[in-house]
Amino acid sequence: MTQRRIYQNEYPYFITWRTRESYPLFEDEKYAEILSEFIFNGGKLKQFDILAYQIMPDHVHILTFHRTLSSDRTLEKVRWGDWNDICEYKKRTNSKQPERTFSNVRSGKYMRSVPIKNQPTISDLMQSIKGNFSRRLHMGNIWQPRFYTRIVSTETYLNTVIDYVCQNPIKAELPEKYHHAPYQYFDWKKIYNLF
Repeated sequence: MTQRRIYQNEYPYFITWRTRESYPLFEDEKYAEILSEFIFNGGKLKQFDILAYQIMPDHVHILTFHRTLSSDRTLEKVRWGDWNDICEYKKRTNSKQPERTFSNVRSGKYMRSVPIKNQPTISDLMQSIKGNFSRRLHMGNIWQPRFYTRIVSTETYLNTVIDYVCQNPIKAELPEKYHHAPYQYFDWKKIYNLF
């Protein structure tokens, strides 16, 4: 039985994925440059801020955060609609003003009928990055089918993730090129504003 994936957009995600059979594809810098381009393009397309990444010879780490809805379209307004608008509509149609109970709201009885676009998920981001990279190189499926995610819900864990990303090429005793673009990237301003 597969487990349902839960998305929590209020926290950043730490994602890791590998090449098929741990093939060291990214020893060649041109492939790292192409992947870097698709990481940023995928983030832009799927509404994710790329906070940091590390491209290793056979795997990749990304720290990312889903951009929230704009201030005039908060999650509460999108899900339930504005209660005053609903009451005004009921008054204009000469029907009895609805009673706002938890069960009525939860059942969706008073939700707006305006269709809401689905928010992109981590799976959508990964599909964009991995799929576009594979298509660009015409290499077929070069990735492991799965990826691993962790929710970064505390400042302590965020510091652990940042330290891990920074130290990963050092522990693997990789050349100096792995400590700079296109192999490594940090947006320190956005990282410091997370918590």
